[in-house]
Amino acid sequence: MIKNILLIASCILMASCVSKQHKAEKLVKNYLNTHLNDPASYDAVSFGDIDTVFKRYAETKQYDSLKAANITAKERVDKIKDTLMNLITTSKMAYMEALKRQMKYEADTGTLSKAIRSNELLFKGPVKGWVIAHSYHAKNASGAIVLHNAQFRLDSDLTAVVSAQDGK
Repeated sequence: MIKNILLIASCILMASCVSKQHKAEKLVKNYLNTHLNDPASYDAVSFGDIDTVFKRYAETKQYDSLKAANITAKERVDKIKDTLMNLITTSKMAYMEALKRQMKYEADTGTLSKAIRSNELLFKGPVKGWVIAHSYHAKNASGAIVLHNAQFRLDSDLTAVVSAQDGK
């Protein structure tokens, strides 16, 4: 019984992957049909496996917030350094207080920088889209048949090609 359930689950999973793969390939072919110099010369060589594109940590509000706080802390450090240079000649007590603030803000920038790096390493964002590699032959602008090796980015719903990059 358990084997049957696992078999059915595996089949469903493979079917969903195959259907995404099939949709992606169809989108790429339709895209090429409207963007090639000579669509009739198109000859598919191979498609890579479809792969998920996730949102990067640097594209999140949390990143923006930490980055802004880090910039503010660095600006405070710079401002206090200027103040320290002025106080060094006028008041030893005020100089010591400013030096303590500088060390605190420098510690803040270190902590914020570590938080940003740590979050970047651990972050796995929502699905942003899909990417698929495709090799094909087609005529270029001069009429010569050329082998193209391209990467196609697709939207998250697999309804449109967002961008294409030809590596030739």
